[in-house]
Amino acid sequence: MMRSVKRTLAIFESFSATRPSLTLQEIANQIGLPKSTTFRIVQSLDKAGYLIRLENQQYCLSFRFTKLAGLVKSTLDIRQIARPLMIELGEEVSETVTLNTLRGQYRVCLDVVETSSLLRSNTSPGAQVRLVDGATAKVLMSYMPAKSLDSALNYAAKASKRTKQQYLAELKRIRTHEVSVTHGERAVGLTAVAAPIRDVNGEVKYCLTIAGPTARMEPAIDVYVRAVTRTAKDISGRLGAPVAVDVPATAAKKTR
Repeated sequence: MMRSVKRTLAIFESFSATRPSLTLQEIANQIGLPKSTTFRIVQSLDKAGYLIRLENQQYCLSFRFTKLAGLVKSTLDIRQIARPLMIELGEEVSETVTLNTLRGQYRVCLDVVETSSLLRSNTSPGAQVRLVDGATAKVLMSYMPAKSLDSALNYAAKASKRTKQQYLAELKRIRTHEVSVTHGERAVGLTAVAAPIRDVNGEVKYCLTIAGPTARMEPAIDVYVRAVTRTAKDISGRLGAPVAVDVPATAAKKTR
């Protein structure tokens, strides 16, 4: 069932402002599935009124999406979307969970779900920290526009006593793996794991972070990495970020 839903959403995501209509083959190429499989899904969506087949045999989204888009609250913000998932994550890992964004050369905490443990990472909504080190800062820096990054990088490299090349190499690794893990960088004895959150355009303007005592987190760091990346992707999906599709190995071979 979940695979079918993902495939359907991927078809919707295939269309864009620059490609408002697509042929069946183009849709199949976009989602990485055989043409026959794509045809069955597209035909169902056509009958349901979500896709329209044009005279040139191309497909486009129907006006049903205009109606659905109008139902989305204009006041719905990232905190309202992320909060329920942050609470679930906090209960799962029993550590502090924060939602963060960029503001100039600072990372800003937008929301916090604290653990009940007396030994914990302490922060509060509205807290601003200069972009230097720590998992949160590094994830946000990894996706900064080049012009803004250069200024931030100069300060961070100098403050952390590293070369710009060393810092850039680490940011590149973070961007590749879409997660950052740090031990004792921002505060001695504190471990943090952060993952990017993507918006409807696929851009990273926020990140999700789990932070807590290194003594508790480091022995099971892989558990925290999986938890934070999974939740960050869930939040991204709710923001409308492009949906990844599970492509069977056989189908992948056919589309090469």
